[in-house]
Amino acid sequence: MSKTPIKELAINFVPREITTPNKDQPGLSKTVFSHVSSFHSLLIDWVKLKDKGSKFCKGISSVKLHEYNDDYYPHLLKPLTEGLVEIIDSFQNIIEGIKILKNQLDSLSKLQSTDQPVILTWSVGRIHACVKNTYESLLKEYKLKKIVTENIAHCRDESLIEVYVSSWEFDPYLNMEENAYLFAEIGVAGISSFKKII
Repeated sequence: MSKTPIKELAINFVPREITTPNKDQPGLSKTVFSHVSSFHSLLIDWVKLKDKGSKFCKGISSVKLHEYNDDYYPHLLKPLTEGLVEIIDSFQNIIEGIKILKNQLDSLSKLQSTDQPVILTWSVGRIHACVKNTYESLLKEYKLKKIVTENIAHCRDESLIEVYVSSWEFDPYLNMEENAYLFAEIGVAGISSFKKII
């Protein structure tokens, strides 16, 4: 028969924590996992900002098409264009964050020269290639959206304004689906499914 421990021993008792597969991973795998999680959150921030910028562009379009005359500059354009400039600055911060992750994953892929998977079936080199492709696509998107931001408030052509709005609304250079398998491997929602939720 077991006895109930005396009070002095019960105070010193500390339960042992049971390890889980995702919690206590080796150093490289844990680092790559945290980088992929950071990458995922940066892409979610990009999508949120892009949607917010689309609303600003649509607002600018409607103001310019309904209230604009050659001698009248609507006062409503100023806060909308300032909002777009803030979003462009946030885009630049996201790109810098992804660039840091890309460089760190490049270093980690050089440390692990084999194609052994670190996260289920993904090797560090494959993850680095995915992040690098997305970084290059986001850089192109950033340049496009920056040009649109600089020109949309000054545009007088209705069809060109609509082209500017659609270039904010759609990402011609970015393919979010190529990251979906990576995010599925680590157990986070893909970005395309995130867009449907919003």
